[in-house]
Order: sequence, then structure tokens, then C-alpha cells
Amino acid sequence: MAPQALSDREVSAAASGRHRDPRWAAALSAIPGLGQAYNGQWRKAAFFLASTLLTIGPAVLLITAGERLGTTLLDRRAFTAFLVLAFGSVLVFLALFILGLALWASAVVDARRSAKEITEGRLSTERWWFLRL
Repeated sequence: MAPQALSDREVSAAASGRHRDPRWAAALSAIPGLGQAYNGQWRKAAFFLASTLLTIGPAVLLITAGERLGTTLLDRRAFTAFLVLAFGSVLVFLALFILGLALWASAVVDARRSAKEITEGRLSTERWWFLRL
């Protein structure tokens, strides 16, 4: 039985000395930045983890703190202030939460694409895929 010739992809992966599975990289990105850490892209990993936490975290805190403040305003019968606060906090919550989810999804896409490019030996480590879904 004759040995099979290696494809260009396998040759470039062997030449680069690194092989990353795009499916693993994407799956690890369930925790933002972990897929980038798997790929050895530590600055990107820190960025995606911090940016996701700094958008989704404050969004959740805003809703929990807003509930307490809203209850206080209702007890004082400050209905106009309550409505302004409720409307404003919902808008800010939605903006932060959607941005956080977009960053999280971007981390998954970036980890998958970067793993594929690392394996193929054609990745510039400074390449960023911000919000390119």
C-alpha cells in the first residue's frame, strides 16, 4: 500500500508546528477568550474576556440596582421619576447586553477562524475579527 501524499493544508500545518482544531476553539469560547487562549493569542483572550464581562456584568447590575431604586420611587409615589428611570435603565441595559452578546459571538467566530488560519500556517497573530459575524 503506497503512502498518501499530504495536502497543502497538512504540509503547512506540519511546517508551522502548530495544529489547532477550529471546533475546539469555538467550543472553548463558551467562556469568552478561552478559545483565543487555546490558540495562544493571550492579548486577544484578555480583551474578549474583559470586554464581555464589562458589558454584560454592568447590564445585569443595572437591572438589579434599578429594581430596588424603582421600588423606592414607587413607595414615595414619584411616578414620573420612576418611569424616566425605568425607561432609561431598560435602554442602557439593552445596549450593554446586546453589545456584550455581540462581543461574545465575535470571540467564538474569531477563535474558530484563527484556529483554522493557524493550522493552515497563514495567520498574522495581530489580526482581529471584531464583530465580524
